[in-house]
Amino acid sequence: MRGSPQPSLRVTRLLREMRLELAIDLLKSGRGELDATAARALILECETRASRSQAAGEIGEARRLTRRAAALDGLLSHGPDPARMVAEVELPAGYHGKILLVRLAGGGFERMICLRSGDAWHREILANTRAEIKDLGFEHTHVDPLGGAWARFEPDGSIVIWGTSDEYGCCDKEQAALMIARAHQDVVGEHPEVLGARDGTWVLRDGKGRGSVLGPPERL
Repeated sequence: MRGSPQPSLRVTRLLREMRLELAIDLLKSGRGELDATAARALILECETRASRSQAAGEIGEARRLTRRAAALDGLLSHGPDPARMVAEVELPAGYHGKILLVRLAGGGFERMICLRSGDAWHREILANTRAEIKDLGFEHTHVDPLGGAWARFEPDGSIVIWGTSDEYGCCDKEQAALMIARAHQDVVGEHPEVLGARDGTWVLRDGKGRGSVLGPPERL
């Protein structure tokens, strides 16, 4: 009769199948062990496949594999903490469009707030985020909307956040600004100014004065 797999083999199998919720549960309960060498090999495999997909013009698949590699790297670097395995902010430099704050809870997440972007509709950003979390194997994680807005990178180096979501209402734009500031220190510096206007517009700019406070952007 075949015995149970070794603790490290059980975890490695779950990581290869991208069932991170179960892998984390095994590691936290002491019923599994992380094989760092195997994890590094899986990260390299995901990164290699992502590069090939990017070269082939398969942008969505490349992004999915890049997220998987980042999640595994977070596990390897910080241990079984889901909050270190999912990006807090996904907002590409130069972006001009809708953003959405979401809350991740359950399936190992206590309460994590994320900012997502990348679609013409807030509801599609939410659907894409739910698909992202499910693809990483967090089957019991709830992804709930916390409101939306718009964001735009300005030519002078500032970042403007304004507006709302017709579907989910307005997010906490000050919180969104602080999250974006952490993600884009290369744009607004390590100690940016975060400025709010009476009309609800928020502006991020380099604390050295490189940016300038602009009026409310015109709504598209």
